[in-house]
Amino acid sequence: MRICAIVKYPPIQGGVSAMGYWTVRGMAEAGHQITVVTNAEAVESDYRIWIPPGDRAMLQGDFPGGGKVRLTTTAARTPAHIPHSPLYVTKLAARAAEAIRRDHCEIIYSHYLEPYGMAAFLASQWTGVPYVLRMAGSDRTRLLADPELSTAYREILRAADAVAASPESIQGFEARAEPIPYPPGRFVPACWRAAEPLDVDAFLADPHVHDHPWTTNRAPLPADAPVIAVYGKLGEFKGSFDLLRALRRLHDGGRRFSLLVLGGGRDRQAFNEAVRESGLASVTWTLPFLPSWRVPELLRRADAVCVLEREFPVAIHTPSQPTEVLAAGRCPVVSAEIAGKQSPENALRDGVNALVVRDPRDTDCLSGVLSRVIDDPETTRKIGARAALDVVTFDEQQLGEATVSMLERTLSTHRDGLSPRPRLEQTGLLGRQMPAATTLAGLPAPAELSHPADIYRAAWELVTRIDSRHEDLPEGAAEIARYELDRLWLCLDLELDDGQAVFPSPDPALPLADIVPQRSVWARSRRYRTDITAAAQALADGREAAPHPGTQQRLLFCKLPSLFGRIVKINDRTHRLIELCDGRNSLRAIATMLRADLDEVTRAARTLARLRVIHE
Repeated sequence: MRICAIVKYPPIQGGVSAMGYWTVRGMAEAGHQITVVTNAEAVESDYRIWIPPGDRAMLQGDFPGGGKVRLTTTAARTPAHIPHSPLYVTKLAARAAEAIRRDHCEIIYSHYLEPYGMAAFLASQWTGVPYVLRMAGSDRTRLLADPELSTAYREILRAADAVAASPESIQGFEARAEPIPYPPGRFVPACWRAAEPLDVDAFLADPHVHDHPWTTNRAPLPADAPVIAVYGKLGEFKGSFDLLRALRRLHDGGRRFSLLVLGGGRDRQAFNEAVRESGLASVTWTLPFLPSWRVPELLRRADAVCVLEREFPVAIHTPSQPTEVLAAGRCPVVSAEIAGKQSPENALRDGVNALVVRDPRDTDCLSGVLSRVIDDPETTRKIGARAALDVVTFDEQQLGEATVSMLERTLSTHRDGLSPRPRLEQTGLLGRQMPAATTLAGLPAPAELSHPADIYRAAWELVTRIDSRHEDLPEGAAEIARYELDRLWLCLDLELDDGQAVFPSPDPALPLADIVPQRSVWARSRRYRTDITAAAQALADGREAAPHPGTQQRLLFCKLPSLFGRIVKINDRTHRLIELCDGRNSLRAIATMLRADLDEVTRAARTLARLRVIHE
């Protein structure tokens, strides 16, 4: 098969880039010809991998069985235009269309919405070649939720010949899911198990590394001190500064250790400053980002590797690092949040194949766990050895074969002349979101509906049936049904064809007090005579759900284009504020009508803006 892959790719750092690289390599190892189109050379310095000169050949090449990878990168230069932009989508789409025609590509594979999915959509429109879209965590939750961008992303979801995802992960959208049939476990490249430990001293002696601005300590790494490592992006939610606080306490208490850091990102400078302020500079070695095929060398040099992510803003984010550490045969030190996200086959068990920290922000707790690594190296080694035995993984060859299988199914559907926009069956969505209503209506919920509007229409029929039978049903039944209908509304992509923007655009030149806020068309509120969430749950569980006096409740349903909406309890004053944000009243006028202080109204408006109820 001849495939055009529009993806993140080294030297871009991160899990999506690494997955793009290994997917391409795996498909080539399976005998397929891949043309990679990327803007990787444009990556900003904070997220740029340092690729050793001798490793550049790893980015493309020929493979046994006729497989090959050819790399096409967009140029760094951009013609002058006002206002200036990097033109990533245009460049990628143009280079992809050229590559598709030149190399006779049969299908387009794209990973990440912006700019790769959008470029794939355009190249497909121009060439007639089908395209597959794969999403990650941050584009699914952050980019797709942005009211100014969401219409474009939902359109390319609709137009894709397939979205490489499980049906559950994109329910509510009008899209066709085509799961990738991965083997059990998680992906880890084959090189992880065979890697030799990194000779840090020899590595630092390389003049290319020695002079790299990210290298902060060029002294020899002590051979007799335990090595604690961390790799990937640095930041507050990554637990990077929690780690430094705990290590400072241990260092001040006379414990000997070395901290080996392979990391960067926007917080790199702040992290380095915190290292110096903590008195840890002499025991910390910070190296530049390395390509993923060199990362296992770092892991093998460590005694324990920390993955301390906590309260991460992207709730569905599940980093591959714990599995990678397990596969390298080293002891993972992980937050409880990370441990809770692992699959059953790769479960992290405290004291068995990992050390689990309840909350990395608790310095006593984290320093206590790290002291076990330092004081008992034999147990640390045993945990690492057990980790290597326990982990269930598949390698790039299996990854490539699974991805090709999905692409072949999509291409076959396209060639057979089936619907170019087949619908995703929203299996069981209505029943899951409206369990009480389906019970009250006395009708089974339709199991398979092909369009979000069909689901909502069926839900309305349930509510109408309950309304007509209100005398025969428990008190409050109609209220519960409407609550569940609003909850279902949060999960359905219904508004794309109504011609309304999520927010009208405010005038950015106005003083704050004169801004005229406009509420979102995707926000609705309703008052209930009881604690409706408890009542609905009780009824769904078969318990009594009668209203209780004095427990009235008003809920605000905050819908997001990503379909990860929120339900927030609000009071009548907040409801009135939202009603007044109708595009006609300034914040100053609203404060007067509410008989409130302007600063109070401004603070409330900013909170509502963060919830995407009114424009920012």
